[in-house]
Amino acid sequence: MIYNKEQIDLYLKKMEYNDEIKIDYNTLCKLQIAHLTHIPYENIDVLNRKPISLESQDLFNKMIVKQRGGYCFELNGLYSNLLKSLGFNVTNLAGRFIYQDGNTRMRLHRILKIDIDDKSYISDVGVLSELSRKSLELEAGKVQNDGRCDYKFEYNPKQEGEYILYQRKPKKDWKQIYSFSLEPQLDIDYVLPSFYCESHPNSPFINSMKVARYTEDEHIRFFDGELIFYKDGQVIKIEKVREDKIDDVLKEYFNIVIDNFVKVLV
Repeated sequence: MIYNKEQIDLYLKKMEYNDEIKIDYNTLCKLQIAHLTHIPYENIDVLNRKPISLESQDLFNKMIVKQRGGYCFELNGLYSNLLKSLGFNVTNLAGRFIYQDGNTRMRLHRILKIDIDDKSYISDVGVLSELSRKSLELEAGKVQNDGRCDYKFEYNPKQEGEYILYQRKPKKDWKQIYSFSLEPQLDIDYVLPSFYCESHPNSPFINSMKVARYTEDEHIRFFDGELIFYKDGQVIKIEKVREDKIDDVLKEYFNIVIDNFVKVLV
């Protein structure tokens, strides 16, 4: 057990999770949406040039005790620790995002595979944009819907042993999101890619604030000075945010209170 009973109770309270915990798919999906709606995605520490720690207790203190958020290495690391502490069979994986320019990216994403009985599921609470609100069965070709979008996994024709996750938003075509293999990763394996995201000049995290959170009906994102509201995979409203109002936006929409963040980089 990574987190003790007191820590687990505090974690569940943070997520307002009050249902019974069972080692089954239904509980896994409930935990995932609770996490997505209560613990935001954010890169504010990176903007502040504050080193990111992936140690289990540091993740807990930042996101549960101090009620902050994090990016994928932090969010899925914290979530992995919770699931393991509850008794789930979790394997951490590494993925690479796929973009339309055709260039191959580094593996800069942390993904979780959970095995329950004789099935495997992919669970992810660490993506900035709209992604599945429920855990997805890892079965190639099977179309699954989370109430907003369709998803499916296919074998990667360019890389043996890899899967590609596809998403189809309403009235849109299928889009590749990321690829991944089933090679297990240790916590230490994420230190270097996380350091790249924190410090490399080509990192997408070092020059602008990226914050996101799910609600029951919407996905809300603050990015490049704009507050963007999505519903059913579509943009429904965009609001420009003045620099002197960023504190208010972070508190109102993401429940984040930050002292002295680097506003000049927003």
